[in-house]
Amino acid sequence: MSRAIARWVGRLAVLALALSVADVAPAADASPLRVGIAPNYPPLAFKENGELKGIEVDFAHRLGTALNREVVLVETPWEDLIKALVEEKTIDMVMSGVTITEKRKAKVDFTDPYLHVGQMILIRASDYPRVRSAKDLDKSTMRVGYTNKTTSAHYARDHLRHALLRGFPDSDAAIAALRDNQIDAVIADAPIVWRATGGFGSKETQLRGLYTPLTHEALAWAVRKNDHKLRAELNAVIKQWKHDGTLDEVVDHWITVRKKSIEVKPEQ
Repeated sequence: MSRAIARWVGRLAVLALALSVADVAPAADASPLRVGIAPNYPPLAFKENGELKGIEVDFAHRLGTALNREVVLVETPWEDLIKALVEEKTIDMVMSGVTITEKRKAKVDFTDPYLHVGQMILIRASDYPRVRSAKDLDKSTMRVGYTNKTTSAHYARDHLRHALLRGFPDSDAAIAALRDNQIDAVIADAPIVWRATGGFGSKETQLRGLYTPLTHEALAWAVRKNDHKLRAELNAVIKQWKHDGTLDEVVDHWITVRKKSIEVKPEQ
């Protein structure tokens, strides 16, 4: 083989190697991925000492690596997240513990679910003898709290027709009111109840969770309608994370008491 031919073959080999590497690692997007997040849902998203933390925050950081793209967290009030995504377009997606509902599906497209949860009841441990289920809450003497504009609020309004209902801006405020005897129970997503009663090495004795789920809900990320490219990329990441254990690793770090391999039917 002549030297000229050898050099040509060498260049082809380098080109082939470069193309194969490009196929494995996606090219970085020049624009940052703006992620809307509301820190009102511990342990999914909350603030501690002024820093955003939680499951969604960890997911967002790992998402940047998976997509080879800069991710910017845009703190947004919960009630403004969909508006910021759809109308104002100040964010590109929502990662904030959002439950898939038919009403929301009319406005946004959802990724595949990354976590399945349900509503649960949080009470003071001293009230356990008189409160064992949602039926025990549906009385005119019972004061029940929830976070405004969430599926917790929908459940309370639809199923607790006789109770005295009170909305709060976030779950921490509702739980504080429960501790202070301003209300008798809190309806909240399972991760909130798990965290309040047993997460982070808690030695909680004042509060107790009723762990039979009242509903079955799927959490997912939201993108704009017809943003097929981003949705497909996110679904590919979720699929990979389910396969390699990343999803469980992140969730188990923040929800240390969530796993129990039993089938539980939601309360009717």
